[in-house]
This record gives sequence, structure tokens and C-alpha cells, in this order.
Amino acid sequence: MIKKKLMVVVSLLVLVSMLVACAPAATEPAVPTEAPVAATEAPVTAPTEAPAAITVAVVAGGEVGDMGFIDSANAGLQRLSSELGLNTVIVSNKNDNNNNLDVLLSAAEQADLIFVVPGYFFDEQLKQVVPQYPDKTFVYVDGASSIEGMTSVVFKQNEGAFLMGTLAALLTTENTALPQTDEAKVIGFMGGADMPVIHDYQVGFNQGAKYAVEDIEVINQYAGTHFDPAKGKETALAIYGAGADIIFQAAGPTGLGLFEAAKEAQKYAIGVDTNQKNLAPDWVVASMLKNVGDSIFLFTQSFLAGEIQTGAVMSYGLKEGGVGISYGDMDPDLVPQEVKDKVAGFAQDIIDGKVVVETYTAQ
Repeated sequence: MIKKKLMVVVSLLVLVSMLVACAPAATEPAVPTEAPVAATEAPVTAPTEAPAAITVAVVAGGEVGDMGFIDSANAGLQRLSSELGLNTVIVSNKNDNNNNLDVLLSAAEQADLIFVVPGYFFDEQLKQVVPQYPDKTFVYVDGASSIEGMTSVVFKQNEGAFLMGTLAALLTTENTALPQTDEAKVIGFMGGADMPVIHDYQVGFNQGAKYAVEDIEVINQYAGTHFDPAKGKETALAIYGAGADIIFQAAGPTGLGLFEAAKEAQKYAIGVDTNQKNLAPDWVVASMLKNVGDSIFLFTQSFLAGEIQTGAVMSYGLKEGGVGISYGDMDPDLVPQEVKDKVAGFAQDIIDGKVVVETYTAQ
């Protein structure tokens, strides 16, 4: 009897093991394989498959609420959270570069993919931090970094600034469009800190202005800082005082002073990075968009698809949607449709390669 029971047990065990062996194995979650990829200036390959679930961080050289660069980056993080379901975090240096090392380390401990916005505020600290985290991906935003282990996102801000130059030149010479312009063909460019990326804006703006109106005069002046709106207002008033009807600013938070100056002088302004029409609706004719948030979203999609190689330089211009123009989407609309059409034509000429926009080369 005992032997019969033993045989039954053995038979059952054999049957169970056969069923287990025939069961299908668990499958790994699929990783997206298709995503829009911007033009690159370095080979992009897939050395390893990126994880499907990651944490993405922005290290901000400024604060949310700047109505510019950092707000755009934060919007990109929000899209990653809402559309892709990724964990996101933003770590700010609160406009104090003495905090740069701490915020970089904090982001590296929390995230897998780390966008440093803008990268040039963190050059020295990145040299220390990146080698400590070889398993993390650091992305230098708004410039091409030579730091080993960094990947870079660059914008063709010279192309966007070129369009702002054409717009300003056309508006100041077609005096019926804006009541507060005069007969003098003078416009202005206001930079913040004296940096190559800001000079690239200046080069594009000046080229665009003269492309549209050959005998236009451009006053170029720098406030000397990116973090002082009062200095920005002072600098803008000086440019208006020298005869400019319209000023385009590329000055970070310092540039916010332009809008106060525009209201005081009753002259016109062009914003940058995001739609800044609401800062002075009666005086802001348009804003140049630098779509930092969109680039962060597109880059992350490519990263998830395993299409990013360390050291690659991802380039975003007019063709890729990295830069553009906004007329504000609110009243009053200060730009006649015929001028908008001309600017749109210039933009298409750049995209088609008919116009090549100059870029700044350090002397």
C-alpha cells in the first residue's frame, strides 16, 4: 500500500514539472523604437538599450518663473511626466553660482538623465561631477561641451535672431505699422553677459536686419550681466535714447528690464526664449522662441529609443523646430500680416538653404 502511494506522488511530481517546463516565459516590457530625432552634428548610434523607466532631471542655472529659459525647460519636464509617464525633478541654483556643485550632485543622486540648463554656467563643476557618475547621462544644454562624458544640445539661436532682425528692420522703416516709430532707420540689440552664445544672437540679428533693410543702423550694447533687471532697464533706456525704435534682448533675467524701459519710453521690444508679449502687451511686437522644453522632450525620446551616443551633439534650428517666432496670441497685434508673410518667407529661405546665417566665431 505504501509503495502504491509513493508511486502516485512521484507520478504527480513528474506531471507538474512537465507543465512548468511547457509554460511561456515572462517577457520584458517593450522599449519605444521610434521617436522624432533632430539633426545631429555627431554620429548617433545605439551602443546599449536605454531603460524604459527613468528619472529625468533639469539642473537650472536660474529659477522657475524666469519667464524664459528655465520656464521652457520646466515645461519640457512636465511633458515628459504627463505624456511619457517619467519621473522628473528640477533642481535650481536659485541664481547663485556658489550652489552649482551641490545642485549637480543632488540631481546626479536622483536621476538617470540630467539636463544642465544652461551648461555654460556649470563648466567647472561638471568637470568634477561627471567622472563620479559614469552610469548617468549628463546633457549640456545651449552649447557644445568639450568635457569628456558629456552629450550636448545646441540651438541655432543665430537663425532665430536673424528673423528678429528682419522683423525689427521692416517695422521701423514701415512707419505706418507702429505709431511710435520715426523716420530714422535705427534699431537695437541688448545682450546680457558677454558670452559667445549671446554674441551669436547679435551676429544673427545684425545680419537679418541688413538683409531686410540694407541701410539699417543697429545699436549693439551689453548690460554685462544676466541677473539684474534694473541694469537691463538702464541699458535699454540708453539704447532708446540713442535713437532705436525697437530693441531685441538676449539677456536672461536682465532682459526683463527691457519691458519696463519700453513702457516708460513708449518704444517697442522683442522678447526671447518664450512668448513674452504679456510683459508689455502694448509694446512687445514679438518674441524669438528658443524651444528648450521641446528639445528636452525630443532628446529624451531618442534616449529611450537607444539612439543617443555619449559625446553626440544634437542641433536644433528652424528646420528642427528648435527656434521660432511668436507674435503673442493676444491683443494688440502690432505686426501687419504683410510683414509676417515676409518674415515667414525669410524663415523658409533659411530652412531651404537659400540663406545661410552667419555664426559667431571668437576672435
